[in-house]
Amino acid sequence: MAEISEPRAGTYRCPVCGHRDVAELRDQDRTVVACSYCGTALMISSRGADSVRLMAQVAGGGTPR
Repeated sequence: MAEISEPRAGTYRCPVCGHRDVAELRDQDRTVVACSYCGTALMISSRGADSVRLMAQVAGGGTPR
């Protein structure tokens, strides 16, 4: 039987400006978003199954969703 994954939400800190924000990961383990403060494209990924903190890195060549 196929598992239905629930969206995961968590917080991250922008590595460029230090602004904290919230992101949601839906049906994937990472996504590209734009920092709501400085606009930098960030690759957001999960730190682990039980963590509510997300990891943010500057995205190379991706477009924000």
